[in-house]
Amino acid sequence: MIWALTGAAAAIYWALSLFEGHSVFRSAVKGLSVFPLAIVALLAGLPALALALALCSLGDVILSRPGDKAFLGGLIAFALGHLAWIAVFFVYLVPDPAQLAAPLAIALLIGLAVLAGIMVRVLLPNAGDLRLPVAVYIGIIITMGICGLMTAEPLVVLGALTFAASDTLLGLQTFVLARGDWAERWANVLIWPLYWGAIVLLTLGTAGQGVF
Repeated sequence: MIWALTGAAAAIYWALSLFEGHSVFRSAVKGLSVFPLAIVALLAGLPALALALALCSLGDVILSRPGDKAFLGGLIAFALGHLAWIAVFFVYLVPDPAQLAAPLAIALLIGLAVLAGIMVRVLLPNAGDLRLPVAVYIGIIITMGICGLMTAEPLVVLGALTFAASDTLLGLQTFVLARGDWAERWANVLIWPLYWGAIVLLTLGTAGQGVF
């Protein structure tokens, strides 16, 4: 039932996101795509997971509003959300740094390093007054990816990497890509499903399918 509700809200918001505009309805639908999961997690006795999901939902709603202040507020909410996900990994999964020595983990670490380099070289020069908070955010999302790799939980690893990909596309759309060109349109199409997919993967990977 919970996946039907959040999945429907996510699908509706994805369709709405393909068109310009802001409204209370759009913000509410966006919030409903994640926040109910936070309530279920809290009722299931998983407060750390509930906090991570609630912060992501808060970031969703704030980012759905127009203006630079809303973007900064959403950035802060998601930065705190990523820190909460790191806490979730340590509370429920006990990450092991030794997992980073595995061949696949090494390859994925290289991928994260490349992604971080792209964000630093491409996003920061175009971030203007938001350069410092964006730089801090990049550090947090990469740290989350590394901690995800340390869990060696496939769903968590995939979720953390997908989250990083979604954030990178959002940064490119916001600071680099020209509004309306083909690259920006494709980024807009991909950002939301990557993000919501990451939420699903991280939630199931940390809580288990039996909870949801």
